[in-house]
Amino acid sequence: MRGDVTSINGREHRVVLEARNITKRFPGVVANDHISFTLHKGEILALLGENGAGKSTLMNILYGMYQPDEGEIAINGRQVTLSGPSEAIAMGIGMVHQHFQLVPVMTVAENIVLGTEITAGPFLARRRADAEIRKISHAYGLDVDPHALIADLPVGAQQRVEIVKALYRNADILILDEPTAVLTPQEADDLFKVMHSLTEQGKSIIFITHKLREVLAIAHRVVVLRMGNVVGETTPAKATEGSLAAMMVGREVLLRVEKTPARAGRPPRANWPWRAGRAGAGGS
Repeated sequence: MRGDVTSINGREHRVVLEARNITKRFPGVVANDHISFTLHKGEILALLGENGAGKSTLMNILYGMYQPDEGEIAINGRQVTLSGPSEAIAMGIGMVHQHFQLVPVMTVAENIVLGTEITAGPFLARRRADAEIRKISHAYGLDVDPHALIADLPVGAQQRVEIVKALYRNADILILDEPTAVLTPQEADDLFKVMHSLTEQGKSIIFITHKLREVLAIAHRVVVLRMGNVVGETTPAKATEGSLAAMMVGREVLLRVEKTPARAGRPPRANWPWRAGRAGAGGS
């Protein structure tokens, strides 16, 4: 199979994004050190690493918020320069940040169209936007009400608004930065269903996380970062929580908590509650 094509669920998918030797330095630290990876059409690529591994710096480069000191980015086989988020959006890249960028006092529709208002009368523009938002929401199972006020929505619903906002701007590549960090387990399950729906319809997702079980449950492929370097690439079929954790930290990790079985009887003398009282009385 060619290097620019991979098989996902039995179907071949071409490369839509390639990072080549991306390097980013800050004073006293190399955040990204010659990082290379590919993302394919219809793929969920997990970018796994501990806090400080360089994940967010790399994604900010792909979204145009930082510029690399070295390296190249290619979209659909063409080398591009992303000097800002607007250029990333124009190239079909959308990003859902861990901390949402929504205006609480505005409606869902107002947030989604902010900065992209249609040049038509306000009433006609609003109707067009509402129709497009409902269309996107229905297509990917996002369940978003254009007229709802952001301040009234739970966190999971606000995250769906951010996803719709990216899709409204024609994103084909979605970067999700620690998307389950603020979600309940049920909201996380709902998000995974949306992610599957997106990739089944040809969207590609970079899933930034440090949660091993989620990677094994949702990703097609996993790239592991440690201290700014790519230290491994694998698939959930070939990985375990233990093997992923070992790549993340550079050594074998005991994930099971060992507990010594408790024995029936009195607690240790040091824990007897009346001992402290007697000691205090004796010392007064």
